[in-house]
Amino acid sequence: MERAGAVDPPDHSARRGSVSPRQGSPSARRSGPGRGRSRRARGAKPSPAQPTHGENPSGHLLRVALGETPPDLLVTGADVVNVYTGEVVQWDVAVAGGRVATVGPDLAGLAGPRTTRLDARGRVVVPGFIDGHTHLDTLLTIPELLREAIPRGLTGFVTELGQLTSALGAAGARWLLETLRVQPIHAFATAPVISLLTTDDGTGQPTISDAEMRALLDDPLVLGLGEVYWHRLLPEPERLLPLFAQARARKKSVEGHSAGARGVKLAAFAAAGVGSCHEPITAGEALERLRLGLHVMIREGSVRRDLEAVLAIRHDGISLRRAALVSDGIWPPDLLAHGYMDGIVQKAIDLGLPPVTAYQMVSLNVAEHFGLGAELGGIAPGRSADLLVLPDLRTVRPEVVVARGQVVARDGRCLVPLPTVPLATGVYAGPRVGALEPVAFAIPTPGSAVRVRVIRVTGDIVTAEDEAQLPVAQGWLGADPVQDCCLAAVLDRRGVDRRGLGVVRGFGLSEGAVATTISFDTADLVVVGVTPAALAAAAQRVVALGGGIAVVDGQGRVRAELALPLAGVLSPGSVLEVAGRVEAVETAAWALGCRLARPLLTLEALTFTAIPALRLTSRGLLDVKRRLTVPLLLA
Repeated sequence: MERAGAVDPPDHSARRGSVSPRQGSPSARRSGPGRGRSRRARGAKPSPAQPTHGENPSGHLLRVALGETPPDLLVTGADVVNVYTGEVVQWDVAVAGGRVATVGPDLAGLAGPRTTRLDARGRVVVPGFIDGHTHLDTLLTIPELLREAIPRGLTGFVTELGQLTSALGAAGARWLLETLRVQPIHAFATAPVISLLTTDDGTGQPTISDAEMRALLDDPLVLGLGEVYWHRLLPEPERLLPLFAQARARKKSVEGHSAGARGVKLAAFAAAGVGSCHEPITAGEALERLRLGLHVMIREGSVRRDLEAVLAIRHDGISLRRAALVSDGIWPPDLLAHGYMDGIVQKAIDLGLPPVTAYQMVSLNVAEHFGLGAELGGIAPGRSADLLVLPDLRTVRPEVVVARGQVVARDGRCLVPLPTVPLATGVYAGPRVGALEPVAFAIPTPGSAVRVRVIRVTGDIVTAEDEAQLPVAQGWLGADPVQDCCLAAVLDRRGVDRRGLGVVRGFGLSEGAVATTISFDTADLVVVGVTPAALAAAAQRVVALGGGIAVVDGQGRVRAELALPLAGVLSPGSVLEVAGRVEAVETAAWALGCRLARPLLTLEALTFTAIPALRLTSRGLLDVKRRLTVPLLLA
């Protein structure tokens, strides 16, 4: 019999003290219905069998549960977290055909000679982790990310498709879906409303049409509509409500993005049919959304880390059955440094969240929100056999990971193939951004000095509107490092030679420039620097790479770079390789004077039109609240 691993037994006294009385009392940790007197225990032991030709899979599970045919996998001796009741139960788990056939004490008699046995004595078994809101279409390919994430307990996720769809249109979404389809875990997506609302293919139309969105909703891997910006829905409901109806007709969800909404506006957002929000950054914001019936997704990832602030809600006795722990995206350096869902759950437990509640929030709560509760999210008969073997209730370090009934990882190593799907020929030939000479980044300005409108960086992804008096030399607007004012440009990547020029305060560069072809909402090329020549050099480099990130110094020399040749947003490299490149790029930016803790995140977010105040798009400066393009030069 296989052993789950050699570690110390769990600290049962600590376990009882860490959960609610119902979760941790002696009466809660009880055995389920006995199976020891089954036919399997009394007679011969046939080998595991898949359903016979034409047999209903449920019929096969029924026969395994009755002891008429042996399971494929038998996990024995575990303390199993039951997310349906909040208990920790002493159970064995029998698996057949990728699903749980039965659970209960003393199921050893069910095993046949070819049954794989997993001895989990002294261990805790929990449902596999599901990331209910993430963005896995940037920096890393899905297979390379999963190579690191599966051993950390990831057995399912729901990703947005916005970056690839904004870059490549519906072809990008379909490519990612085909990649998801062949993975060994449960990989789902949502249809990219962001791309529908924020992109322009050069003809005034979005990169994905309403008809293409409806086609995506027909795909079984697409669980609903991706995040909807509230400030785009409320002023023009006729634009989106027909699509909401299409999602509801297919019994699929509508995900929300309600940052800044409250009171009447938040209620109207929910009334329109939006079912969730991942934007609360305080316990009060989370509570307001829970009271309106929204599912709340609490972020702890590379873009936002809101877990500690939002979890203060637990002190008020509020039910968290409609709350989930999510990443909202994980970057390679953070994945290696902090983990993925394992790190999020561990932090939640360390912050005082009862462990069983934490496990519910990354399994059953997510599955039920997306209408998958009968298929995923718990260790129970008929559900997909997705489970993790942990050292104890409070230590989130998977020793064994089972997904769809198969051991997919052990002791930190992925054990299964992770197929790749090639991007179709002709879909992407690099960013087409138009002129890249220095003069194309210069801003003609009269006089010797001028007052300009400035994007002031106030946080990793937050901006404010500001003003500055900047010098003019030979008819061109100049940056002013003394005032911490850099030049900035956003170039449309789709061959229309459209660009927006502006000024950013707070980036901190004293020389050179930083450019990227990853950007929020639009996947356009974004560059910030001190001179038009530096902006041109950085932009030229990322275009030469076929897409990517580059830092150049004041002489235009490349200090660090990361090639993203897949759609201009993905690297084919490993997590370790891409993490090293990302860190090198940020280190190079800091060496040129950048003062930001997360310079690449801030650079990408300059185009982010979901939150105020002032953003830069390929059409110019956008006042987010008023939805108006505003001039750079002030009277």
